[in-house]
Amino acid sequence: MSRREGPIRRVNPSGAVVWVARYTGRDGKRRYAKPAWNRGSATFARRRDAQRAIEEAYALPDRLETLAGYLETWPARYPRSARTNKTNAGRVRAVLGVEIEGRPLGEWPLHELRRRHALALVDAMLRDQGRASSGATNVLRSLSALAEDAITDELAEGNPFKGVRVRADDPRARKRSREVRVYSFEQLHGFAAAARAEVRARLRRPGSGRPYPALDYEPMLRTFTDSGLRLGEVLALRRRDFDGESLRVRGSAHEGRILAGSSRQKNHDRLVPCPPGLAAMLGRVLLDSGGELLFPTPSGRVWWERNFYRDVWEPAQAASGLDVRPHECRHSWVTHLHAAGVNGADLAEMAGHRVETMISRYTHPLRRSMEQVKEVIG
Repeated sequence: MSRREGPIRRVNPSGAVVWVARYTGRDGKRRYAKPAWNRGSATFARRRDAQRAIEEAYALPDRLETLAGYLETWPARYPRSARTNKTNAGRVRAVLGVEIEGRPLGEWPLHELRRRHALALVDAMLRDQGRASSGATNVLRSLSALAEDAITDELAEGNPFKGVRVRADDPRARKRSREVRVYSFEQLHGFAAAARAEVRARLRRPGSGRPYPALDYEPMLRTFTDSGLRLGEVLALRRRDFDGESLRVRGSAHEGRILAGSSRQKNHDRLVPCPPGLAAMLGRVLLDSGGELLFPTPSGRVWWERNFYRDVWEPAQAASGLDVRPHECRHSWVTHLHAAGVNGADLAEMAGHRVETMISRYTHPLRRSMEQVKEVIG
């Protein structure tokens, strides 16, 4: 800006005065500053906030127009959870050097990237980097999130990565995706039993050799195995969410904070039934502990994911000998209940997904139908 531009004063029909953060970009075009801290809006109640948005937008260095340059400040400008930021940045950095039409992907200006470039990237990830189809899909998801935020910053005109799909059986993929394992409820209950206080007291921490605290986490792990809840949903449960027969999901926990509400992909507001075994365990939890949370940390706080894995989940894996993942409990829960004939719409509602998503992503073959097929055909 050759001179310090100021926001535009406008009066709403209600008579309220607002300020619009409009400015002239480096290319001479009129633009609107829509920072994430103002929920992507260019309208402000205070003039100084609109002025700040203009100066922040204009201060973006020219190299932010390239994918690599934009990545440098993207996690800070559009903060997600620390774990998500780290994952997204790692995925994108891994492909910045991929040659696309003779130029590294990171050096491409965001506004020049097109769908053909995204398809060329997929080909390179599968053929040259040796990624599995699922790995290439995850990279595309992170790039798509970056591109959406770049559109908000008016550094990109479209999202070339959105909607690009990689088939699971793509012949270019030389590495197989990690298959989700389905466990029986007997196996899952054995895994949860490995989190009992007396079992934990016999374990030693890796490195230090000290024993784990003799705390009983079996009810917490049985909630994963018997309710199909996601990790964040279990960590966010409050005592009032259990009524003796069911669990009321009201939100999800991330990085030690409980976030209310749902997203377009995930429903975090629903009712899930508790089988008798789990209900009895949770009833004892309510009697033995106080506070607001159903499963607090030893100091009474919300678990951070990495601490939960270190102090609860990984010791149970070591004691049981089962390399179970939290999401595999969910996959197993949906698969077994679907196979048992539970109504698909009801099950999808309890799982917090659409019926189509539940069937396509969460149901897996149990290979128990061979004899049934023979009997039906005769």
